[in-house]
Amino acid sequence: MKYVHLPLNEEMRSIGGYYKIFEEGVLDYEGRKVLYLLKGAHVETSCCGSGGVAYMNIPGYLTTWKSEKNDGGLDVSEVKRIRDSAAQKKIRKILSGKYPYISVIDFD
Repeated sequence: MKYVHLPLNEEMRSIGGYYKIFEEGVLDYEGRKVLYLLKGAHVETSCCGSGGVAYMNIPGYLTTWKSEKNDGGLDVSEVKRIRDSAAQKKIRKILSGKYPYISVIDFD
C-alpha cells in the first residue's frame, strides 16, 4: 500500500475542526521497520462543544522509504499493513512505553 508523507504541523481541516501530524517515526521491531504517526485532533464546532485528543496511527511495516514523489511533490513510501494481533499488541506496548501520554494507538 502506498503511504503519502504529509507535512508535519500543518492543519488538515474538516467540517468540525482539524488534525495535525506532530511526529513521524520509525520503530525497529523484530528486524522490520514500523512507520508510526503521532497526531492531534481538535474539534472546534460541534453540538457538544470543543476539545482535542492526541493519538497514534500506524500505517504498517515499511517496505520502501520515500522511494517516489506524488503529483503534489510529496514523498511516497510503501507499507504493508500489520494484521497480526500478537504483533499489534507488542508494538502497542513498546510505543505506549515511549509515549505514556497516548492512550489511543490505531493500526490501518
